[in-house]
Amino acid sequence: MFGWLIKDRADICFLQESYSTPEVEKIWKSQWKGEMFFLHGMEHSRGVLILIKNSLQFELKTIKVDKNGRFIILEANVQDHPFLFVNLYTPNKTNEQSTFFDKIREELDNFCLADDCNSVIGGHFIVIFDPDLDGNGGNPKRKESVKCIENICLANDLIDIWRIRNPNVKRFTWRQKTPVIQWRLDFWLVSNGMQEDIDNVDVIPSLKSDHSAIVLSINGTEIRSCGPSFWKLIQAC
Repeated sequence: MFGWLIKDRADICFLQESYSTPEVEKIWKSQWKGEMFFLHGMEHSRGVLILIKNSLQFELKTIKVDKNGRFIILEANVQDHPFLFVNLYTPNKTNEQSTFFDKIREELDNFCLADDCNSVIGGHFIVIFDPDLDGNGGNPKRKESVKCIENICLANDLIDIWRIRNPNVKRFTWRQKTPVIQWRLDFWLVSNGMQEDIDNVDVIPSLKSDHSAIVLSINGTEIRSCGPSFWKLIQAC
């Protein structure tokens, strides 16, 4: 299952719609060399999973999970630097999305983070920030729930790093063949102060999915004490 992630040399992986169950944990753990943080949903819906490669200098401090199988939050040190990682899978309905993002903001507010802690939020947001740039085909609209995400970004000094690096580029993470519809629904929201440490952010094909994976490469040269200086996050749905 994880062959393409290993081949791409991913250090941290965010997976959504993992469809994981307690029964498959042992099998999956035999395929991935490192830590795995499961949040099981239902057999054919929900579920999120975070994979940490064993070669990455990673120290878990706290973990918070959603009882509905929609988010995992990890507070950890990576190469001796504090990070908060959030992997989320958003509900489809707009009214449920607003409640969900309000819950995410509440959870983030409950963490007492150090001033130098960087946050990385990745996942399947199922919203479009800019219909002109993030949608192609169908009827892309800016949902009311986007305001909740913007409030999270303002409260935590977060940015949509791919859009910052690609201000006028149309690139999509989800597609439908008939009729042709393509939207950008998957993002990395990262601490504004991380901009100089991010070496690359990209959208790449993923295996057997109507979603593309999104990649974030971080240069940890200035914050590491040992281990590789560059480390890579991949998010796939």
